[in-house]
Amino acid sequence: MLRFEDNRLTVLGDGQFSSYANLQEIYLARNRLELIETSAFRGLFSLQILDLEANQLSAVPARSLRAVASSLRLLNLKNNPIRRLEADSLSSLTRLEEARFLSLLVGIRIIGNTNYGLFVTPNRLNHNKD
Repeated sequence: MLRFEDNRLTVLGDGQFSSYANLQEIYLARNRLELIETSAFRGLFSLQILDLEANQLSAVPARSLRAVASSLRLLNLKNNPIRRLEADSLSSLTRLEEARFLSLLVGIRIIGNTNYGLFVTPNRLNHNKD
């Protein structure tokens, strides 16, 4: 487990965690992350929990998440100023059991057709419970 909450991180660079191949949980809440490089999570084949709550991410880091697609079970992106969510942003995450988005900012657009039961109302993002 790696806990790096409440720091001033702004960028996760390529290979940032490559020395920690067996890492299962990363907690990066309440930083100032604006950018996650494409290969930031490269080599983390056991990562199950990624907490990115309360950062400055304006988009879901879909390309970065592909590196942990076969292991990630929980992704927390609450309280980020995400303005755009591609419909297939999470499609590569085959083991994902929980994704937390419910406090995204008003005005978000979902682009394309989604299989995750997400829909937008004028005031908030909801999760379709049907």
